[in-house]
Amino acid sequence: MSKGFVWFCQNSNDTDYSRLSCELARTIKKHNKENNVCVIVDKESVFQSEHVDIIKVLSNDDAHGHQKKFANEYKVFDLTPFTHTIKLEADMLWNSCTDWWWYYLWQHDLVFSVDCFDYKEQQVKDKEYRPYHQRNFLPNVYNGMTYFRRSMFAKDFFDTCEAIVKNWKFVKENLLINCFDELPTTDVVYALAYRLIDPTSQQLLDYPWFKFIHNKPAIHRKKYMADPQNYYYPMRIDDSVFFGEKKITAPLHYFYKNFLEVEVSIQEKVEIIQNGENNYILEGMTPVKVEPRIDMNVFPEIENFTSDPYWPTESFIWKK
Repeated sequence: MSKGFVWFCQNSNDTDYSRLSCELARTIKKHNKENNVCVIVDKESVFQSEHVDIIKVLSNDDAHGHQKKFANEYKVFDLTPFTHTIKLEADMLWNSCTDWWWYYLWQHDLVFSVDCFDYKEQQVKDKEYRPYHQRNFLPNVYNGMTYFRRSMFAKDFFDTCEAIVKNWKFVKENLLINCFDELPTTDVVYALAYRLIDPTSQQLLDYPWFKFIHNKPAIHRKKYMADPQNYYYPMRIDDSVFFGEKKITAPLHYFYKNFLEVEVSIQEKVEIIQNGENNYILEGMTPVKVEPRIDMNVFPEIENFTSDPYWPTESFIWKK
């Protein structure tokens, strides 16, 4: 088992990450032949899945009592059973075969998803959700998809991550500008750690295909939309994921934890396409057809005027 996928699964008060992890593991198994999966859980989580090869239990849970379970992620280097590892997050889905990735990745010590994709699978460099990256000039790396192999460079990186997490109060007061987070987030920890071990980013690889779709409004350039889920109309048919009419192939970090509930049949998808996606909304994560709203200003007086045979035939611009 020289290569495989690893992620942490720690349930919070409002999210069942065990369920999300089972679905991610199933989609990896479906699409890939190189599909070894290891899930790291805490002692409180009840986790079992036929699609997971190895389950590891944290002996010491640094995130105990935290609402967001980020505090253990620096341990992935020591916990992974694989020589070559792709670290993911539990709220993701795999949408195509990526076996060929390994032929490129295993030549390197550490590879990040630099930037991410929008739902059109176009690279997005937007840092709307990353103010600490912008003001501290940190590389725009995402921990949600990270490759590493057992090497001294990768070990130095994760040792640096551990030092940042364990000395967070000092770090945020002395190394970061205007950082007020009580607890460190993994994306900031990864970016700062890489900045420290490779200040000029000379070894930072940016493979154009090693990225995932990040399902957040500003990433899709719809920052001010009240209900982005209704706008993009995401849905699943069997194991295919659609955003509107587009079937996606890149890994998806769906972010909205109820995303797995948006599932329709092939017949429903055909009907939606025929009737127009703008005529449907999601109610309780179920597609519901609504009558299209037609906004028209009707001026019966003008219609009467234009029916006059003596009315001029040349074009007029009506003004209110």
